[in-house]
Amino acid sequence: MKIENICNFYASKYHLSVVLYEYLRKNTRKEVITFFEDGINEEIKMIETRAKHKLKNKVNFTSNNDIQDTYIKPSKNLVFILKGSNLYLKEANSYIKEELKYMKNVKVKIINCYDFEQQRNFMKDIIKGSDKILYTTGEKVI
Repeated sequence: MKIENICNFYASKYHLSVVLYEYLRKNTRKEVITFFEDGINEEIKMIETRAKHKLKNKVNFTSNNDIQDTYIKPSKNLVFILKGSNLYLKEANSYIKEELKYMKNVKVKIINCYDFEQQRNFMKDIIKGSDKILYTTGEKVI
């Protein structure tokens, strides 16, 4: 199993929605599972009303406070998108890694999304612990 850790820094929920919309539009063949402490459903809907491409309804952009109740469907390509406080991200990452122990031959991307204003003093440490950064234009190797 290969786990790729990706970080993203966003200025607002709308900014995060634009980045994720573009990423998901280009990566439609992957199973996407989200962990959002505070959802971005309204922002995604606003983007989709102006865009030609609609994301599949199977991506959940609402809040998910029950981390342990999230079902992780086995798949060959899994993408996890996480957004929330440091404690929420830590809990979600632990849950994901525990659940992945039972899966084999899986490519996994874990995208941790951080509020720029809350993490500006810790960005260097976050980047050091990541393999790539997600921008609007896509993933960039660190």
